[in-house]
Amino acid sequence: MVLPNLTDPNPTGNNLFVSSSSFRFQQFEVFHDRCGMKVGTDGVLLAAWVQPSNARRILDVGTGSGLIALILAQRSAAEIIGVEFDTAAANQALENAKNSPWSDRIHIVNEDFRTYKEDFFDLIVSNPPFFQNDLKAPALLRNQARHDVTLSHVELISKAERLLTPEGRLAVIIPSSSQQEFEELCWTSKLFLKRCCDVSTIEGQAPKRVLLEFSCQRAETERTTLAVGIKGNARSDAYSALTSDLYLKR
Repeated sequence: MVLPNLTDPNPTGNNLFVSSSSFRFQQFEVFHDRCGMKVGTDGVLLAAWVQPSNARRILDVGTGSGLIALILAQRSAAEIIGVEFDTAAANQALENAKNSPWSDRIHIVNEDFRTYKEDFFDLIVSNPPFFQNDLKAPALLRNQARHDVTLSHVELISKAERLLTPEGRLAVIIPSSSQQEFEELCWTSKLFLKRCCDVSTIEGQAPKRVLLEFSCQRAETERTTLAVGIKGNARSDAYSALTSDLYLKR
């Protein structure tokens, strides 16, 4: 069974952005018509939840339209590199970055992360391919973006571990069903769970996604929960507060 994609402003999971060429935020606009995956809540959640303030260099793995890189540029003073395998998506991310207020700090690289060579990073973020055991989507670009056909969790974790500074962190958003396996893979690579947030689509429902942050240093795990929406198809107060500096006011 394919999990619903968490999308905003409809927290019930119906994708409202697929037919649109762009999505406008308070300080920037993201065009995504040439990308396999459109702007959705998964990426917004990760970029709004992670704490980038102390990071000098950030790597966004599978940047797609550049959504996460743009939000993190707004929320920090870091240099941000977005790596994207698909050429069309990488070109669109580059255009989005150039048209943003942070064009001097966002760099887009059209390359396979598995062969990517760079210096170390204080923070690595990714909304990685998932649904590893589900039926493949018919569209090739969406298929690559949603399944681990181009980058497996093992490859993501092992490469990220090699690129992190001694106090670096890896942050991801994945389906809740993949959490245990992902944590075990990180443990094998000596990445320790620092923060965990279970995310439900509607308040009172079971979590569909989980936000995870791993550190090279052992620490007590901070555990929280978050509901994106409430009954009646409205954003929850907690989600509204988390994204208050991002979405246009309604």
